[in-house]
Amino acid sequence: MKDLYDYLKYYGNSTFNEIAFNDVDSLIITELTYAKIKEFINNQKPITIKELCTLFLNKYSEKDFKKEDYLFPSSYKLILSLKDCQRFNQTKIYNYEKLINEETQFGALTLRFPNNLCYVAFEGTDSNIIGWQEDFELIYKFPTISQKLSQEYLNKTINIFDRNIYVGGHSKGGNLAMYAYMYSKPTIKKRIKTVYNFDGPGFLTDIITSPNYQEMTAKLKMFVPEQSVFGMILEHQNYQVVKSHGIGILQHYGDSWCCFGGKFLEGKLSKKSIKLETNLKKYLNEMNNEEKIKFVETLSLICKNLNIKNVMQFREIKPTSIVNFFKEMKNIPLSMKKRFLDVIKMLLIG
Repeated sequence: MKDLYDYLKYYGNSTFNEIAFNDVDSLIITELTYAKIKEFINNQKPITIKELCTLFLNKYSEKDFKKEDYLFPSSYKLILSLKDCQRFNQTKIYNYEKLINEETQFGALTLRFPNNLCYVAFEGTDSNIIGWQEDFELIYKFPTISQKLSQEYLNKTINIFDRNIYVGGHSKGGNLAMYAYMYSKPTIKKRIKTVYNFDGPGFLTDIITSPNYQEMTAKLKMFVPEQSVFGMILEHQNYQVVKSHGIGILQHYGDSWCCFGGKFLEGKLSKKSIKLETNLKKYLNEMNNEEKIKFVETLSLICKNLNIKNVMQFREIKPTSIVNFFKEMKNIPLSMKKRFLDVIKMLLIG
């Protein structure tokens, strides 16, 4: 089955006049936000994708990415595929932002194409634990810090010459793209053609039913893989299911999604994902706001006490850390312990 690398191989020399901008192009852009490119970008002077790829590959080789972030392990392969891709190589990157602190993890970039198309892409959750904590905050908090940042970013990055605008993101980035559109300036909102959410969380019920969300639905394209986990979190409307050659939770990786030309192959949501979606909604509806806050605080406290700042640390977890984890679990109320373990089980097992 063909994926985005096959797409770049077969259509990489086709201009946007020959093959119009499409859903697969959008996914490729959102995946680029995860690449470790900060050191090569100077926001005082825009850089083309070809220039970026050349600088990146002159410094790094594949061996440097053997232990790359396992959540998004293919940024080297993506940049290698984009290097000689005429379809994208004259596209310029503007206003690159990357922020990680004790409160938020946020990333965004703006691409402007030779055909005057403008794409604003938001980064999803990386391996920093603060990003995961912020994802969990979505169950009770609106807006989150990264959502506010996405709105501010969209309003300041778009200029009066941008007319053909697209906004998108993968994982949490898809949620940020939706929020940014919903609360952007009216003069910007009317120029946005499509909002993309690739397997990202939704919103609380009262947001889904709000006029801002309902007005967006005509422009919204949301895609989830057959075995979606992250895309099943909170409420959504009218998502499309994509066939993936990934296994289990690895289907979250956009480069596992199957396509033919510029279209994704239609899939069928797995029984596991249907069950997860139903059970998560039921479970969260049974929790009051205080319990939701306590749940996220518990998760944060456990990670802090175990000095876990990056989810990749779980890959190298030691027996002593496992013992300490269960010690921490003893320090929380029995009712909260059950909720904590039930939600983690749902997300990891289904």
